[in-house]
Amino acid sequence: KIPPNATLIFEIELYAVNKGPRSVEAFNQIDKDSDKKLSELEISQYLKEEFARDGKKRDPSVHDEVLADIFKKNDHDGDGFISAKEYNVYQHDEL
Repeated sequence: KIPPNATLIFEIELYAVNKGPRSVEAFNQIDKDSDKKLSELEISQYLKEEFARDGKKRDPSVHDEVLADIFKKNDHDGDGFISAKEYNVYQHDEL
């Protein structure tokens, strides 16, 4: 048990630093046809590649849920595409 008003000290080890998912480079990597907007197919293919890369076993329904959530949160105008502005590549997400 930790007594009340105790001071806890955590030691944290940093293993890696990667660019965030909202970079211009990431947008261009997903945008296979270079039309400056992300289609459901482009994002679906990107998710499949990322899921395969990390090697974790996932239920196929997870892919569909993640894809639906991405469009729900990012397709602000409801046109079925995520533009660079909707993807938010112009604002910075620093730590």
